[in-house]
Amino acid sequence: MMSGEPLIALAQLSTIVVGFLGIAVALRSHRRQMHAQMFVEFSSRFHDVLGSMPVQIWIAEATDEPAPPRSAALTQSCLQCFHLIAGLYHLNKGGYVSRELWRPFQHGIRRIMQGAILKREWCAVEPVFSHNQEFCRYMRRMIYAEAAVSSRSAATRFWKVS
Repeated sequence: MMSGEPLIALAQLSTIVVGFLGIAVALRSHRRQMHAQMFVEFSSRFHDVLGSMPVQIWIAEATDEPAPPRSAALTQSCLQCFHLIAGLYHLNKGGYVSRELWRPFQHGIRRIMQGAILKREWCAVEPVFSHNQEFCRYMRRMIYAEAAVSSRSAATRFWKVS
C-alpha cells in the first residue's frame, strides 16, 4: 500500500497531465474552428467578387460567345479577385490556411484563371503585383497549368449534351 505522500504526488501529476491534455484539445478545436471561419469568409468574399463579374467570363468559352471587351469595371472586378487570391495565397504561405482548406481553393483558382478573359486581365494588371514576384509566378503557374480535364472541354460537353 502506498503512503500518503507518493499518492498525493501521483494525483498532482495526473491532474497536470489531464490539464495539459485539455489545453491541447481546446487549442486543436480552436484552430479547426478558425480554419472553418476562414473558409467561410473567403468563400463569401469570392462569391461576392466573382458575382460582380460579367456572366460572359464564365460562359464565353463554353458557348463560343465573344469575350467582353476590356473595360474599367471588368478590370476593377478582376483586380478585386486577384487581390483576394493574393491574400489567400499569403495566408497559405504563412501557414494560416490548412492543406485541407487550401486544396479546394487552389483548384478553383486554377480553373478560373485558365479562362481566356481572366488570363487577358491578369496579363494587363500583373505589373500592379510586380512587388511580389513569388505571387506573380504562382499566378502564371495557375494560368498555364495543365488541367486534368479542361474546363472548356467539360463545359462544351455539357452544352452539347443539353
